[in-house]
Amino acid sequence: MDIETFRKRFTDHSDDDLILMLTKNASKYNPDALFVAKEILISRNIDIETILKNEEENSQPEKESERRHIEDLSPLEQIEYLSEKRLEFEENIEDIIENSNKDLTDEELLQNFESILDKINENGKFGEFSDDHSKENYFIVSNIIEQRSIKIPVSILKKIDSLNSLARKDFSRKFTRNIIIGIVLLTLGLVFSIGTGGGIIFYGAVLSGLGFIVNGIAGKRQLKRGAQIVLESYG
Repeated sequence: MDIETFRKRFTDHSDDDLILMLTKNASKYNPDALFVAKEILISRNIDIETILKNEEENSQPEKESERRHIEDLSPLEQIEYLSEKRLEFEENIEDIIENSNKDLTDEELLQNFESILDKINENGKFGEFSDDHSKENYFIVSNIIEQRSIKIPVSILKKIDSLNSLARKDFSRKFTRNIIIGIVLLTLGLVFSIGTGGGIIFYGAVLSGLGFIVNGIAGKRQLKRGAQIVLESYG
């Protein structure tokens, strides 16, 4: 969805709704939506910069506590902790994207999807998590379109076809990364378990490693089977 569409949709939002969007719920919206929310609040003479500064200061103790917690962990525990955090975020990304698209009309949803396709083609690759053209945004929005049984114009279908190869390569890299992370965790977990006589942390690393490996191998097999990627459940 482009900035002008956000401007039209957010005009009737209350100050509190827009402030909440920029603070507590900021992770649920893409950068363009946050830009427009901030723009509208400024036009209403709301001192949003001070509000954001206060919000940042209030969150510092929590961030500092997490930083110290990570520093106190062993290298193996740090790998396991950060890996679990990434998996947790990946599991929650679907809810975040669905929430940002649930109020769109069918026409607006198609416009948003085509915008995502255009940005991917323009960049020649998928974006990061926070980008509009991330693979997560692409697949989840396509799932919403399928769930609503929205008829997709031929012009958009052609753009989808051109992205199949790119999507396969991107997912292949992701699954390979998961296998490598899994092997590292599994190896370190086994080495430290044998060397120290075991421990919950080390056994947890072994289990996490196995989880990553299984996820990566299963994903590789799906791609080899040639299953349709676009407009199917995001894996």
